Amino acid sequence: MKIFKYFRFSACTLLLATASQYAAANASAPVRLLVGFVPGGTSDTVARLLAEELRGELGRNVIVENKPGAGGRIAAEMLKSSKPDGTTYMFAPDNWAIFPTLLLPETTLRYNYLKDMAPVAKVISYPLGFYGSQMSGAKDLKEFVELAKKNKDLTLYASAGTGSITEFLGILMREKFGVKMTVVPYKGGGEVKTALLGNQVAAGIMAPSEILQFTKERKITAFGFMTKERWSVAPNIPTLKEQGFDVTQGEAFMGVWASSKTEASEREKMEKAIKNIVAKDSFRQKVLKTSVYPEFSGSQDLDREVKNLLNF
Repeated sequence: MKIFKYFRFSACTLLLATASQYAAANASAPVRLLVGFVPGGTSDTVARLLAEELRGELGRNVIVENKPGAGGRIAAEMLKSSKPDGTTYMFAPDNWAIFPTLLLPETTLRYNYLKDMAPVAKVISYPLGFYGSQMSGAKDLKEFVELAKKNKDLTLYASAGTGSITEFLGILMREKFGVKMTVVPYKGGGEVKTALLGNQVAAGIMAPSEILQFTKERKITAFGFMTKERWSVAPNIPTLKEQGFDVTQGEAFMGVWASSKTEASEREKMEKAIKNIVAKDSFRQKVLKTSVYPEFSGSQDLDREVKNLLNF
């Protein structure tokens, strides 16, 4: 037994030493910020705002790399396999960590969230909303539901990826609407926006930053936010609940994760840098202009929040 304990101790010591050597060797190397969705969506937009500020905070170049596909899982696989040198992080919505972990086997995911990933910081929060394209022909949610009961083409709704909260919300909508809603997955909010504006689908679930400007232009109809209360950034948009459809599980957030192999001191540097950035009024104003809310939480709070959602 002692020989096995020795080997385990030696392996852990070697891993820590390797991580430290990587960090020292890459102190001035560019930092990669992976985004698991196509350009043009909320995650991409906010990641680029964050990267711009991180360059000053860290004194290093920070590059946003879009790796779209599988609801963010391709980027997560890259994060897991990255070197533990503090040069690779991922900016992502909360649902990449939650729903694939709950719904898919580890052999499909190719990573274990609880073992392979380390939360760094929450950056923004926002409500998911249900929006209609012009092809829906509905001026509000109640009219949409009535029309969807008669026309199956209106029961298809777009989402920003497979295995995400939007599929779960579709199940709730089916129950509350009395209509079988079917998800059409895209590779990010940017593609969902294009699908709605191009009348490829009748409706979609999105973050507000990707679509609100088009509701003001009346190209898109905001059927409502999927939250318990109206959102302060857009108080004129009702919730689904106040319209008689009790779907309130659309509270969402985005943050930064690292591989669990990344040395703790490197993750702490990134967490501190993000905390400083989110406190800056200039950054907050830029984020608010994208119709999401800047909100910092540290690694421990983010870890607790995700685990609470996994155990919900």
